[in-house]
Amino acid sequence: MHGPNEKDYQNEAEFIDIVPNEKVVIRHHSLPNFTLTILITPSQKGTLVEWIQEFDNDEVAESVAHIVIPSNEQNLDRLTAEVCAA
Repeated sequence: MHGPNEKDYQNEAEFIDIVPNEKVVIRHHSLPNFTLTILITPSQKGTLVEWIQEFDNDEVAESVAHIVIPSNEQNLDRLTAEVCAA
């Protein structure tokens, strides 16, 4: 991963569960360690995407929240743009 400060960060992840049209689970093996679960549910207005990011350490989660929360919003905004453009 390339940061806005032009620094490179190790970013190793593994897809540990994929259920088509329902769920994707990704394990982040680089620090900070976390599991990301993406749930996909049909709704009357389209599709609901739930993004659940569980860190191995609560203190780490709190210390990176100021980065993770806006970054995840950016990821979901990019996903929305791709889906709406299709």
